[in-house]
Amino acid sequence: MKNVILQTGENRRQTVRKAVEELGDEFITKCKEAKSIFIKVNLVDYQYELACTHVDAVRGLLDVIQTYCKTPVKVGDAAYRGTKAGFEHLGYERLLNEYFDIELVDLFDDNSVDGSTIRRDGSQNPIYRSKIAVESDLTICLAPLKVHDQVGLDACVYSWTTGTWIVPSRISATGRVWARWPWLEEEGEEAHSQSIASLYKEKPCDLGIVDGIIVMEGEGPVQGSAIPMGFVLAGFDTVAVDAVAGTLIGLDISTIGYLQKIAEEKNGTADLSHINVPPMLIAEITRSIKRPVGY
Repeated sequence: MKNVILQTGENRRQTVRKAVEELGDEFITKCKEAKSIFIKVNLVDYQYELACTHVDAVRGLLDVIQTYCKTPVKVGDAAYRGTKAGFEHLGYERLLNEYFDIELVDLFDDNSVDGSTIRRDGSQNPIYRSKIAVESDLTICLAPLKVHDQVGLDACVYSWTTGTWIVPSRISATGRVWARWPWLEEEGEEAHSQSIASLYKEKPCDLGIVDGIIVMEGEGPVQGSAIPMGFVLAGFDTVAVDAVAGTLIGLDISTIGYLQKIAEEKNGTADLSHINVPPMLIAEITRSIKRPVGY
């Protein structure tokens, strides 16, 4: 059985902190033993704050980490609309004055290592991954919970895999962006799911934290609407964390292709019968939220 912490509350910082504290000695030991910690946030498009990891969620996590250890921490992303702009507009720069040995990193400025996605014909497409994400001793993905118009669910696994993938920028009708869709949506649904599973197999993250205080429904993963749900999930099996997250918003996890592929390859657990999480609390919180049009 894989353990997933489910903590409820309305205060985002406090609820994240309580969820992380419930991870217990295993988390504290990992923090103390690590020489470097990387927190991967989702800053996809700072123009839509609901689509991004709230800075108070990061505070809740850092509160716990810095209570028990002095390990240097990097907080970063490789965001669609630009990471540095996300740090500025979403209040992340204040963290530098609130915590010690914290660095905000734009992964597009990072060195890279080789990776691959999957083409429509099943062949591999060579890409680049962030070296920080691949080589940090302890990797944590802290993601908001959203529906996704292409793959159904956008939580930790999707944020981790796409947001540590280094792509060239291009000029769009709305300005400079760093887009992955030419290698994902353009290759079709099956290859899209296979690519996420392949990226996760190459480099999983060590801890997943899903912020479900306010969830995005409708036109996710960027332009959806807010639904207050008041929970935070945390666990060392990030696939299990996402499986619980999807269940709580009414998704059938068997239809989330990339999670099923990861689970089939024994790189995570997507079957709730093998996940230890309070069933009565699951039943109490679960609700069906609006899906994207056409999904």
